[in-house]
Amino acid sequence: MRVIFANHSSAPVNLGGAERSLLRFVDDWQRIDPELQPVFVTKAPEGTFIKELKDRGWPFKAYRFRGWALPSPQPAPAAERAAFATVDYASTRAMIELFRKNRPDLVVTNTLVAPWASFAAAALGIPQAWIVREYGDLDHGLHFQSGRASTFHDIGLMSGAVITNSEAMRTHLAQYMPSEKISVAYPVVDITSLLAGRDDVPEVAPFPSDAPDLRLTVVGRVEEGKGQHRVIEAVGVLKDRGLRVAVCFVGSWKHPGYDQHLLDLAERLGVRDQIVFAGEQRNPAPYVLAADVCVTPSTLEAFGRTTAEYMALGRAVIASATGGSAELVEEGITGTLFDIDDISTLAGAVERYARDRSLVERHGAAAPGRLDALMAGEHTNDAAIRRLQAVARSGSGYQLPAIAEYWFSLPAAYASLGDTSARAAVGLLLNRLRTRTGTVGRALALPRVLLRKLARR
Repeated sequence: MRVIFANHSSAPVNLGGAERSLLRFVDDWQRIDPELQPVFVTKAPEGTFIKELKDRGWPFKAYRFRGWALPSPQPAPAAERAAFATVDYASTRAMIELFRKNRPDLVVTNTLVAPWASFAAAALGIPQAWIVREYGDLDHGLHFQSGRASTFHDIGLMSGAVITNSEAMRTHLAQYMPSEKISVAYPVVDITSLLAGRDDVPEVAPFPSDAPDLRLTVVGRVEEGKGQHRVIEAVGVLKDRGLRVAVCFVGSWKHPGYDQHLLDLAERLGVRDQIVFAGEQRNPAPYVLAADVCVTPSTLEAFGRTTAEYMALGRAVIASATGGSAELVEEGITGTLFDIDDISTLAGAVERYARDRSLVERHGAAAPGRLDALMAGEHTNDAAIRRLQAVARSGSGYQLPAIAEYWFSLPAAYASLGDTSARAAVGLLLNRLRTRTGTVGRALALPRVLLRKLARR
């Protein structure tokens, strides 16, 4: 069976959860079916994801494209949208030709943000499925260009099956597509790799040298949505209650300077000396094991990979009571859930562990068994793979009208008209420059007739 998997990111610095989960998913599929022929379409330029594909000997094609879910909530200028759409159309056309040449049995889109492989499959009537691992707007602040409801409806319309990574995500998606199309496969936690580095000496001392009342580790990219500020605020509350809680944050920061913003918050609360930023670490296990309790303070996690990793390493977990983490943590057995809108509930959870060390031990000891039970249940990669195999065997998928393939070719044909393309490029440049001030701004304040003459040259 030949399956084309589409991914949305080059993963320039390190593999994200979506990429790691996809690689493990395909590894598991080849274990079940050694005859599987995986082919990948992914985003250029080359990053860590393509390196992983090369290491495995899996063929791939890389394209330049954006998506239908973008970071900015404000519509870009028309000229800019047209320029990027031309690139997206060209990638879709190239995928159509690739799929026509290779004729896969199934196309699997492993992303919420870029539908181009799905469109290519639909142009040819190839069976397809989606793997949706994020909310998009609610967790990452993305803007769906056609709206959330329309985007998820389209995914359900084109897909023979939709695989997601938690019951929370299944419930969310079921608002917009037939629920019978949706199934859950929890991402596999690579416990072997985690444990392989458990005895490593941390490159950065995770906690202050004194003996705090409790040590917390938080693993994840340092950004507002991941909620590190909530932990610092809770530590400030506990300082006023006479408890000294130390925190180690492990992970790179998405926006330069955000770590300093958090340190400034800690300074204002009088807990600066209780906070350590360890940065990105190849293996977080030594930092997790150095803690008494670990925290997932995110606003909303579709699954909660770090929560699962904490549990695999035998640590009690405090997690936000939203999203996937809430179904991983068993309240009062392996950890505690807290209300993200009420810092006092987080502070209270930390305080209970600080004042009852036996609770730390009991919850930590119960965590691996809880994770094993979840991962061995109905939400496995094996079950999801069987579902996708059935979609492939159906032999036909949702198909766009024949005119769609012609439409996909138009922007590239338009861009090939040299003079027209040049005028479009000048128009895009002018749109960009009009937002500037000073000399450029004064130049662009010239009468419109003169600007039109410049554009025609």
